[in-house]
Amino acid sequence: MKRSITLAIALAIALSAAGVARAAGSPISVSDAWSRPATGTAVVYATLRNAGSAPDRLIGATSPIATHVGLHQSYETKMSGMSMSGGSTGGGSMGNMPMPGGMVGMRSVSSIPVPPGGSTMLKPGGYHLMVDLRHDLKAGDTIPLRLHFANAGWLAVTVPVKPLP
Repeated sequence: MKRSITLAIALAIALSAAGVARAAGSPISVSDAWSRPATGTAVVYATLRNAGSAPDRLIGATSPIATHVGLHQSYETKMSGMSMSGGSTGGGSMGNMPMPGGMVGMRSVSSIPVPPGGSTMLKPGGYHLMVDLRHDLKAGDTIPLRLHFANAGWLAVTVPVKPLP
């Protein structure tokens, strides 16, 4: 029994050091979570893995440093023959993000699927979490999150705030 507890503690420490969060007995794990310094709203990215044989879905999230955490998905809308910016036709840009023939947008989603035996990446240009902050974040800070999965339940994750490149 003592050996089992020691092994469980060692595994928890190893996973924590590797940046992987997993709830006890859950097939869901979260790794490679990160955010950037932010004022007002932070964006969180990570990899959600499902080692189980049944699909699951991220259905919500909370944080003590946020007034709201939303699930979002970026998308590109194709536009033909429309001026997007600067008088160009069929193209444009949003910040440094080129939009050849389209417009980049974002929409709130009710859930983010995590396939059985697979993973879903929360990444720029795809699924991500929007965190409405109670205070600004700088490099070196962390975002404590509780992720709510439809089947796996709640999972606590600590997200590091990384410096801008």
